Amino acid sequence: MCDRLKRASVFMAVFFIALPTALWSGCGKKAPPFLPENRLTLRVGVLTGRWDKGEVRLQGTISGHGKERSRVTGCRVYYAWYPADSPPCEGCPIQMKEFWLIRERVLSGDRFNCRVPWVKKEGVWYFQVRLTGPGGAVGPPSARVKVMTDN
Repeated sequence: MCDRLKRASVFMAVFFIALPTALWSGCGKKAPPFLPENRLTLRVGVLTGRWDKGEVRLQGTISGHGKERSRVTGCRVYYAWYPADSPPCEGCPIQMKEFWLIRERVLSGDRFNCRVPWVKKEGVWYFQVRLTGPGGAVGPPSARVKVMTDN
């Protein structure tokens, strides 16, 4: 009986020492939340798109700080595709799951201009753009634009 009591005492001591330590220690460094240094505040506004000679052309205006324009290295073009005979209803939610990363000059003064030549499927395409900068910086998303293609 004495042996069982010793084992139970040791178990209880370990349990009451280990439990608070496990609860308070957590799984990593705790610090207040912060925004990364490499953010971009430029946004593409009034985004338009059109089907032109076998490629989509996206254009828009730029809103944000002028000095940040020199940091823009390209853009992410988010997209969604639907067949022409079954597009989503107006106002239906559209998930932009994938994107193309474009690493070329997309700004000219206060204008955004981007070619999307790899759109080959006929149907209804939805696009949204986020400007990119050095170090993985990504700007806020633009409005969504709808483009009908006919290959």
